[in-house]
Amino acid sequence: WTAVEATAASAAHDGLEALIRAAFRSKQQATAATAAIRAKLAGQGGALGDEEFRLLAAATLARILQGEEPTAALTAIMIGTTHLGGLRALKQPMDLISLARSARTALARSTRRRPQLKPAPAASLTVDPREAVEKVDAKEGIEALAAACSSVIEGLAQRQAEFERQALRYISIQDEELNMLWWLQGGRSDFLNLSFSEIPRELRPFVLARELVQVTYAIPGVSAAEALLARASVDDAEPIDITAAVQAVSVDWLKTLVSDERASKVSPVTTPLHEAFKRRLEVDGADTWIPTWAAVCDIEATAKLSPLRLADLCYCEQLIIRK
Repeated sequence: WTAVEATAASAAHDGLEALIRAAFRSKQQATAATAAIRAKLAGQGGALGDEEFRLLAAATLARILQGEEPTAALTAIMIGTTHLGGLRALKQPMDLISLARSARTALARSTRRRPQLKPAPAASLTVDPREAVEKVDAKEGIEALAAACSSVIEGLAQRQAEFERQALRYISIQDEELNMLWWLQGGRSDFLNLSFSEIPRELRPFVLARELVQVTYAIPGVSAAEALLARASVDDAEPIDITAAVQAVSVDWLKTLVSDERASKVSPVTTPLHEAFKRRLEVDGADTWIPTWAAVCDIEATAKLSPLRLADLCYCEQLIIRK
């Protein structure tokens, strides 16, 4: 348990990827990161068996989800995208999917809770200037007064910096809400220059999810993401083929989706939709990418999800890559 606690406290993006791959029993293993995580979880107990490693990886993820830091938010959405709307199974004694879903909702709300814009009380001098001047040893008195003044100035600077941080957070929350509402009220895609209802049904999940991400303030996104997407005409009715939806997106749009510096965060495990986008670009838009993608991501080539589910997953994947 000490090893689990230590691993949970220090896990970064690569470590989370390795933990999730182990917990989901993925055929795709991040070799270097997996070896490092495995060694951490083994601690002083020697080598771990495969099943023990998978169980401890799941336990570590569950421990991370109990926190309130950004790592917990990132973990929550990475578990959700890996589960892929139930298309991938998770065989563990704990219900990580429900834990991740609950953590995502709670952290989305707490991240956007408006801070109290009330400065902390200012520090006061701990040395009486008159007493310092009247000291027999003038040097000692001046040094004590200088140290006290420095302490007060440092406290004021910290107080001001904290107030500025809270104010900027407050402004960011307000900007996010206003931008989302203007986007929704406008009812028009910025990229396609079409009204939401005019966008072909199979394109809406990806196009509108990306536009919602562009006005999102922080991970794990807004708790009302699905509601906003539903209001933007992304329905939760008849499922559509994932591959057909990916194939329907224009190559020009795909080229603007992920910047070169963030391309390394695209993963067949935690971002399978963006893995599909990447593989389609590799073949210049042809449909020959589908069998390879299905095999690498361990997903049926004919897998289907509702447009709203696809949109929410694409929204989360964009947040993971942007992190």
